[in-house]
Amino acid sequence: MKSTLLIVALTVVAIPLGVAQNPDGFAHPAPRLYELYSWPQSNRFWNFCLLPSPSGVNIPVEAIFNRKFRLTGVDQLKRKIFLLPTGTTILWMNGITSGQTPTAESKKLALPPVETVEQVRRYAEERGVRVQVPSSSPG
Repeated sequence: MKSTLLIVALTVVAIPLGVAQNPDGFAHPAPRLYELYSWPQSNRFWNFCLLPSPSGVNIPVEAIFNRKFRLTGVDQLKRKIFLLPTGTTILWMNGITSGQTPTAESKKLALPPVETVEQVRRYAEERGVRVQVPSSSPG
């Protein structure tokens, strides 16, 4: 009995961080690519949506604006970034991907002021998370 517990304990410790158990019973690496969307709120705050992107840029508009994924303000975004594993890459999008039908909400997507983008980028990089921002200048 003790040897079985020891084996179980050693096995649990040996499972690398960043590996998640899926319902299919197989362990799969945690997503290492995330998409970040941002849009202004009426009172100088910015809303953000940070979601895993399992196969490249492909988050549907409905998910981006789903209230359960909304992060209001930079502090909430930082808390979410803090939870990401080292080595993660965030693609900060300034609009929806081509092929999706624009909506009234999706037309609000934009990058925050340069200072905000740099603040978030520095915070993420201090935690080993890379942030890629489109080359077009933030608004």
